[in-house]
Amino acid sequence: MIYINKITGIWENYKLIRELSSINGSDVSKTLLDRVMYNAETLPPLGKEYWWFLFFGHDGENPVQFMLLIFRKYGKKMLFNNKEMVFRELEKNKFHAVTAGWVYDGEELRDLGDTNAIVEIQEKKIVSEISGQKMRLSGSFPNYELSVGDLINLEITKGNYLEDKNACGVFLPPFGVGWVDVFSDVDGFVLGKKFKGTAHLQKVVGATIFGPFHWGRIIFQNGSSISFFCLKTGKSSKTYFRESVTFHDVENNKIIRFDNPQLKISKRGNNWAIAGQDNDKTLRIVLETYATKQYDMSGGGGSQVYIVYAITPKEFYLKTEGRMITLEGVGEGVGTFEDAYW
Repeated sequence: MIYINKITGIWENYKLIRELSSINGSDVSKTLLDRVMYNAETLPPLGKEYWWFLFFGHDGENPVQFMLLIFRKYGKKMLFNNKEMVFRELEKNKFHAVTAGWVYDGEELRDLGDTNAIVEIQEKKIVSEISGQKMRLSGSFPNYELSVGDLINLEITKGNYLEDKNACGVFLPPFGVGWVDVFSDVDGFVLGKKFKGTAHLQKVVGATIFGPFHWGRIIFQNGSSISFFCLKTGKSSKTYFRESVTFHDVENNKIIRFDNPQLKISKRGNNWAIAGQDNDKTLRIVLETYATKQYDMSGGGGSQVYIVYAITPKEFYLKTEGRMITLEGVGEGVGTFEDAYW
């Protein structure tokens, strides 16, 4: 009976990934968002699942930024930052996982630690802990509450975004990855100080190997944003595939997507440079790093180095349809750039 239930659960997992990949956009229901966010899937071999919460402030030369992570995978254990983490399913929606996080407080990066925690998913609620601090996310799209002990206490509410939710996926059986995103406003307290900014909540589930990639997202002062992504073939590879660039132009109420951006990404000193070209669209961004956090994962069927850079844009240039959008037009920004590799 247990074996049959597991096979059924894995089948439902693949059905979910197929459904998310068929949406690939913002036309996702509140019901499906809640179903994905508040559920632990049955993981097949190479299966992985994580909840990833990212927050940007908008004040100061180096704005406050912080991230929280809940991660689990198929298998019994792995090394996470050289600490052994075990993975056990205790009962439905109750399991051992890795919890991790960091806060850049405007002056320095504060590591919240890496914990082999018990995670329990209840009715529209996720409860766990990180370094002895109780962690809880509750609510339903578009309104949530998030807290980490007495360190973080936030109210997450609907904001003025061209797209405030997303469902996406890639399904190439037996491999596949699906995810949902929520983009919101956030207000509350972080490390005892008032915090106001932007929230990005994401839940990912998949059956795939670890893979090298770049990802970035920047929020500008006028509310516009840009995000980009590419897979790569290795740590220093300049061969990219599954590339995407999307700019949300709030001022003109328009979404600009690159069909084939032909990205070029390079690092020089403390800066990352991103360039892209797609028919009539041209992009150039220079990002300056003000904080860095690295995670090392190994064992249990693969390894990955995942580096997060807190960044501010020093140059921004987007030309499309006879229009030129610059940093002076959208205002200063804040964001995250990620570099992951084997």
